[in-house]
Amino acid sequence: VAGGHGTGTTLDKIGTSYAIYLDDQSNIYISEYSNHRVTIWLNGNTTAGSIVAGNNTAGSALNQLRNPWGLFVDSIYGLYVVDRGNHRIQYWEKGNGVTLCGQSGVAGSWSNQLSSPTSITLDQFGNMYIMDFGNNRIQQWAPGATFGITVASASMSGPRGLA
Repeated sequence: VAGGHGTGTTLDKIGTSYAIYLDDQSNIYISEYSNHRVTIWLNGNTTAGSIVAGNNTAGSALNQLRNPWGLFVDSIYGLYVVDRGNHRIQYWEKGNGVTLCGQSGVAGSWSNQLSSPTSITLDQFGNMYIMDFGNNRIQQWAPGATFGITVASASMSGPRGLA
């Protein structure tokens, strides 16, 4: 369905990946941790993907990612990327990202910070639920919020995924 040409950085290859997302048109989004990018493989295209977030170079600028993990695609095909290495959540629309939560390159445990987040999901109201691996908690961020609310933490040890 996607890849099959070995690992690497060219668009016919897929780097180390920790998350995929299938949208309502059966397009596959792949979070390529080792290539610092997210690619989309359009339904029916098995020869090459296209970069939709990041640029193959690790960094903290708005057009860069550092070790992306989790993904979520909304109803208008906006892409939420868990930018694990930068301790932030990025929202991407065609070319550039906007930081929605966390502080680029700064890990922390305050309510406005994340530490090595791994996954994300959204509810019908646009609230983000983020698995904050380094802080052993799940954070909820309302649309436009400048801080998150811890909704689960008790006995978690390195949580990684949300369903």
